Amino acid sequence: MKGVSAIIATILMLIITIGLAGTAYMYISGVMTTRTAVTLSVSDVTCEGPASGDDMNIIVFNDGTGTAAAADLTIYINGVDASAQCTGVAVSPHSIATQTCTEDATDKFASGANEIRIVHGPTGNVARGIAYC
Repeated sequence: MKGVSAIIATILMLIITIGLAGTAYMYISGVMTTRTAVTLSVSDVTCEGPASGDDMNIIVFNDGTGTAAAADLTIYINGVDASAQCTGVAVSPHSIATQTCTEDATDKFASGANEIRIVHGPTGNVARGIAYC
């Protein structure tokens, strides 16, 4: 009975292993780059104003490798889209930026706890925080 020689078998195994390792590297590097491009977190929230509720300063940290453009951020306060009331500021990689939201006559920030949610549209990353006003 004849079979594949040991040298050819070793070469085939080596080629298969290198091919699988290359494919895995390409897949993982592509997935990891897109998922960690923007990683937001709310590091602090403060309320300012006469009644400690006129302005809300949300300090956002980006631990990712890409910039979170201001137009890509949607800010929710107590489940309501408050982006129109907020000055959007881009958040550079590995840095912080302050998003300032001003309440108007119709949308009052709740006294006590306010739930903050910032959604980065392209990646779907969600940062959460609580503000006590």
